[in-house]
Amino acid sequence: MRICGIVAEYNPFHSGHEKHIELTRKKTGADIIICVMSGPFVQRGEPAVFDKWTRAACALLCGADAVIELPLLFAVQSAEGFASGGVAVLDAAGADYISFGCETDDLDLLSGIAQTLCYETQAYKRMLKEKLSQGISFPEARMKAAFPDAPDALCLPNAILGIEYLKAIQKSGSKLTSCVIKRIGGEYHSTDIGTPIPSATSIRKALSEGHTAKGLCAMPDACAAYLSEQMGRGLLPVFPGFFDKELIFTLRRGGIDYIKTLPDVSEGLENRIYEAAGTCTSREALIKKIKTKRYTYTRISRILLYALLGITKKMIDERNHSPVDHIRVLGVRRPDVLSVLSDTCTVPVVTSAASLPRPDIGITASDIYALTQNIPPFCAAARDYTEKLIF
Repeated sequence: MRICGIVAEYNPFHSGHEKHIELTRKKTGADIIICVMSGPFVQRGEPAVFDKWTRAACALLCGADAVIELPLLFAVQSAEGFASGGVAVLDAAGADYISFGCETDDLDLLSGIAQTLCYETQAYKRMLKEKLSQGISFPEARMKAAFPDAPDALCLPNAILGIEYLKAIQKSGSKLTSCVIKRIGGEYHSTDIGTPIPSATSIRKALSEGHTAKGLCAMPDACAAYLSEQMGRGLLPVFPGFFDKELIFTLRRGGIDYIKTLPDVSEGLENRIYEAAGTCTSREALIKKIKTKRYTYTRISRILLYALLGITKKMIDERNHSPVDHIRVLGVRRPDVLSVLSDTCTVPVVTSAASLPRPDIGITASDIYALTQNIPPFCAAARDYTEKLIF
């Protein structure tokens, strides 16, 4: 039985994702494709546009055989932590392959850069310092230091993540075989909903502006039909500004000492954040006031999410230095897929929070996310205990 894994956010699921699953199955000959998917909050430091059960159902309707939740403390880290967590979960699930989409399908090039980043030679460190002194953002500086002639495409999020998957495989000694699929359709940051395969960014923008029909038309038919049905039941799309007041309240109440405990806060950044929280009234205004070339939009966004959810440096450090001790399955296409996972997984397979081996901040995050909704079951707390496994 050949199992291939995909680590994704599906925020939301679109036609490019469906194509990726199709091409992955063809290229690897996989019998089962499992998707390790972020839960209620995503790597960019924002709430997902739809809850994890809705997004899991869309993936299952459009080609995935199983959807496993990526633990929250992996899902909200930078690319390195996100990728390491995804690889660890796939290893625990007994996957043979990992497939990822990228702006280039030159696996040798990506692997070479990953190896340089893995071992960080003195020459690389000198080059990185030089690039940073020129005011280049850290992700771009790191890429240029590892591969001076790197095309701009290698500095885009998909390429950065792909390299991090390869790096995580090398560092952990994983036996996963890598499969890279060249990305097609709209560019990652494109807001043009009119391209043949629009990006998730453009779909979220359409939904946020009230152009629901346009957003749904950019998705596979089965996914669009399911979302239309769920929205008819009262499901609301969620956007980054939904927790503005709660975030400002948390920062003002917690103060500098609390902000110091948050991951990625260093070199006096806590003072800059606290000062901004004293005058700003929205998350977007906060980020604009805090960000610099050194502190990117996404880094600040993640720090603010850590503040909202109460995630500390200690929690992230403990997560990164602990083995994966269970697999949380959100849904499967067929009952026999669950039987296969039960055989291949090296850790317990969990389908309800009631069976978790220890308390999980991901459950609290789901309960906070539910505050964005108005109608049951979407607004209810403890859905992790009441939602049944999706078939």
